[in-house]
Amino acid sequence: MRSKTIAAMLLTAGLPAVSVAAQDAAADKGSEVSKWSGDIGVGLLFKRGNTNSDSTNANVNMARDSEKWRHTFKADANNEKEEDPDTEEYNRTDENYFASYKLDRKLGEDAKNYLFNVLTYQKDNFSGYHYEASYAIGVGRRWVDSDRQTLDAEIGPGYRIKCLEPQDSYMSCHDSEENAIARVGIKYELKVSDNTTFKEDLSTEVGGDGADTRAETSLTTAINTRFALRLRHLLESDSSAPAGTNETDHTFSVGVVYSLL
Repeated sequence: MRSKTIAAMLLTAGLPAVSVAAQDAAADKGSEVSKWSGDIGVGLLFKRGNTNSDSTNANVNMARDSEKWRHTFKADANNEKEEDPDTEEYNRTDENYFASYKLDRKLGEDAKNYLFNVLTYQKDNFSGYHYEASYAIGVGRRWVDSDRQTLDAEIGPGYRIKCLEPQDSYMSCHDSEENAIARVGIKYELKVSDNTTFKEDLSTEVGGDGADTRAETSLTTAINTRFALRLRHLLESDSSAPAGTNETDHTFSVGVVYSLL
């Protein structure tokens, strides 16, 4: 089907903008705000006793904010294995991978308004889909911008693919649901204290086959200049989830975060 071609288009759709951003970034004067920053978080949970299970989760957050461009990259991975008491074999009960890249082009002297394009990919082996991918463009505005807090809101059209038939590869698909979407996003960040930061990142993609929502809430407290402790809640919802799967997943995690300065 045309899914393979469209999937490839989704992957390459942002490349021209990325190339332009890279050229523009090279022209920046090397100010502090133009450097990449971010963190890597890792969480581990091992249970032994009445229930034997191993659970790991990891996430990466990277950002670069220059005079005209703002880059945001996110990646998540969750895995869990649980022992079958009858066979004493460990079976995988959760496996989820997510990645997104977002590029904003700031507009005007105050840079409050911006154009955005965002590419997402998710592979959840327990969602009923082989993978999901989307690409959206649109307009946004930074409604609050202070030393203590920021608030961004954005909206725009896009396209979404949900692969229904499992395949060996990560992109090819012979049976899929494909439709146009409207994407709405809200991102809020609050500096609670010198050492603690609260973040909320919400996005919803509404299409003919339903709405997909992803909401990430986190509270990060610094231990020192490099390490921090993070409480995190991730909500993922699919209003048209396949039969036999739940519409909403909740993931709670506590982990150590390493800051990349």
